[in-house]
Amino acid sequence: MPTRSPVVPILAAILAAAWLASLPARAQAPRDTTTHPPLTGSAASLLKGGEMGELLAVYVPRGEAEVERLLDDARRSAQSAAAAIDGTRRLATDADDRARIMKEEIETTRVRWEVARREQNQAASNSLDITYRRQSHERQYLEQMREALRADADRLEAERAAAEARVKALELELRVTQSNAQLSAAPTPESVAMYRALLRDMLVADGQAADRGRDAADKSRLVADKRLRQLDALERLSAAPRR
Repeated sequence: MPTRSPVVPILAAILAAAWLASLPARAQAPRDTTTHPPLTGSAASLLKGGEMGELLAVYVPRGEAEVERLLDDARRSAQSAAAAIDGTRRLATDADDRARIMKEEIETTRVRWEVARREQNQAASNSLDITYRRQSHERQYLEQMREALRADADRLEAERAAAEARVKALELELRVTQSNAQLSAAPTPESVAMYRALLRDMLVADGQAADRGRDAADKSRLVADKRLRQLDALERLSAAPRR
């Protein structure tokens, strides 16, 4: 019986592979590009409350009465700071005038002391020396008072600006609180969009009020430093020898 050549099955395998390669490739299934609208509360999202629920997570409105009380306090603070600014600046100007006058008095005392020294009038020289030192301490005190009052006026300006910024932020918060109370259980997209814009304005105003508050706090710290220097100058004045 003749032996079957091994070439035949090899050729058959090659032809089969070529036939399979000539078939059109199976089209891949199109990718799912469908996106779910954000904050819809769909099963594919962990945000179950919808957009309004998430807006409440951004800010939980306070009671309207509480916001109104804070708003009244902020308005009174702004008015109080504004009323005190002019008086404080007048006191600083008065202290500056007194320091200038004392400078002139010191110059006069120095001239008289030099005359007494040339005349070898020891008693007058000693007396004028004591006067000169006391007047110098008094001038230093008046200058420190002037600087403290100027710093205090700047502090009041900063506190007025901070209070006014706080008033603006609280006015917006009051509108947010009222708007939230008016929204129904099924808010419309339009009402939610308006609420979201109002909430953004309020948060921006809150940040600006915080910046003004930090500036006022820095000015308050400076006033404390100036008052301490004024107190030190007063102690030196009290310890100065008298005639």
